Amino acid sequence: PAGGGAPAGGPPPGGPGGKGGRWNLSVYHTWRFSDRVKIADGVPELDQLNGQALTAGGVPRHAIEAEGGMFKNGYGFRLKAEWEAPTRVDGSGAPTSSDLRFGSTFDVNLRIFADLGKNADLVAKMPFLKGTRLALVAENLLDSRQKVTDRNGLVPLAYQAGYREPQGRVIGIDFRKMF
Repeated sequence: PAGGGAPAGGPPPGGPGGKGGRWNLSVYHTWRFSDRVKIADGVPELDQLNGQALTAGGVPRHAIEAEGGMFKNGYGFRLKAEWEAPTRVDGSGAPTSSDLRFGSTFDVNLRIFADLGKNADLVAKMPFLKGTRLALVAENLLDSRQKVTDRNGLVPLAYQAGYREPQGRVIGIDFRKMF
């Protein structure tokens, strides 16, 4: 064609669409170089990356998150994994306070699903399944729990896993119907 453009009409580059599935993958690395908080005028800033904290846990210097999934012909899965580096919180210096070490965390979540309404044969036999999705869900698949210890290597009562993360691994089945 005149002007050097692509010919009009025809499928887009890469072949015909609509027959393949979809997939995605993303990975993020958070690297905190500084995390300081000013709580009042005339008071030194808190350095949350070096043991001073506003919350019950420290702020990790590194965190990595990966997420991905696939979907094709009404079936698919999604996987998400998150890791955070260990942290520490310095004690206040009072006689009963103690420095605490928060271990690294690694959580994995998985969702496997089937859009039952996309299966024409199944919907013909059971019309109720039109617009439905069935999913198997696993949260904290590896039953990972953060370990917190004091300077003696002991787990303080308030930081025992049963108090901090009482559910642990959760396996469930989701059924969704769109009307």
